[in-house]
Amino acid sequence: MPASQRGLSLIEIMVALLIGSLLLLGLIQVFSASRVSYQLSTGLARSQENARFAMDFLQRDLRMAGHLGCVNDQARFLPENTSGTRLALASTFETTPGAGTANRALRFDIGIEGYEYKVPTSGGFTLAATPATAPGRDAWAPAPDTDLFGRLNNPVVGSDIVVLRYFAPTGAQMESFNPAASPVTISVTNTQLNRLTDGVASPGLFGISDCMNAAVFQATSFAGNVLSVGVGNENKVTLSGNESFVRGQARVYRAESVVYYVGRNGNGTPSLYRLRFNAAPGAALTSQNEELVEGVESLHFRYGQDSRTASDTRPTGNVGSYQTADAVQPATDLVTAWRRVAAVELGIVVRSTDSAAAQQRVATVTQLSVLGVQITPPDDRRYRAVYEDSVAFRNRLFGN
Repeated sequence: MPASQRGLSLIEIMVALLIGSLLLLGLIQVFSASRVSYQLSTGLARSQENARFAMDFLQRDLRMAGHLGCVNDQARFLPENTSGTRLALASTFETTPGAGTANRALRFDIGIEGYEYKVPTSGGFTLAATPATAPGRDAWAPAPDTDLFGRLNNPVVGSDIVVLRYFAPTGAQMESFNPAASPVTISVTNTQLNRLTDGVASPGLFGISDCMNAAVFQATSFAGNVLSVGVGNENKVTLSGNESFVRGQARVYRAESVVYYVGRNGNGTPSLYRLRFNAAPGAALTSQNEELVEGVESLHFRYGQDSRTASDTRPTGNVGSYQTADAVQPATDLVTAWRRVAAVELGIVVRSTDSAAAQQRVATVTQLSVLGVQITPPDDRRYRAVYEDSVAFRNRLFGN
């Protein structure tokens, strides 16, 4: 047979296939290692990004707790700053000022309240790959009120809850205040109306404040630049007229009441939620659960109280101790106790969105510690990290 017509022998083909298989196997190993590395770095990046978003949301609203306009709530409620004709905070949500008869969401005289999840006596708990919903409100101490707890979206086991109430950072200049009208009318500067409606289509909860007086109310109607305040829906009473807001000094703010917690979404994934309350003009109180950041598994707080916690003493402006929500002092006067909180330590556990492609190199699962609480993560090959921070209340740094 001519040399030009000769083919490969069987041995030559088998050798070529063997070499090709070895090269292909090497490429597969390189691709697999690259995939594992990519998933790890992606999980790390996503969890860090989610943690930054979560901490930013929490820090921003925590700093606003107790903001009541020109003067913070801690100063307004000092005995020497109130009288029979000038309340620390006038509220249309209560028949008798300070009686606590308002819906808990509308207790704007308490800028912050926390609820501590009851950790088992062992000092910690174990996370589940699919978080379990808490059995009921008694899983927290103190227990949230029934209405508030019923509005939460599947709050998970092992995570704290915090309620924040404050006047929005920016307000509209008050043009007129007419307490003699029926209903009471308040007008604001037309060019600043967007400050009251930014982010909320139909706001109805408002506060008005200057450096002497403050009041919180639901607008019966909000037409043009005029808000009217009458009895009905959330308003148990109208504004009394004892408040004397001065044009050029007083501003009208949107009143915010929000709740932060960890809930389980429809996919069974834990997320940081914000429950936001609103009552449109002339309407009943409503709430909306906003899923802010996916992958937040656990949320924890410790509250820094002023070194003086008695209601008849002036705060020093210095944090004397950090307590969990079930241990703030004085226990017999929780309203004053929460008003003397000037800082918060917060910690979150964040997990990656997807599980890793490879098993852990070390079989033993390492415990996580969040503000002293020991947490055992599940062996589900997800990347997890703990993030902690301290936040000082800019409205509670009174006395510094």
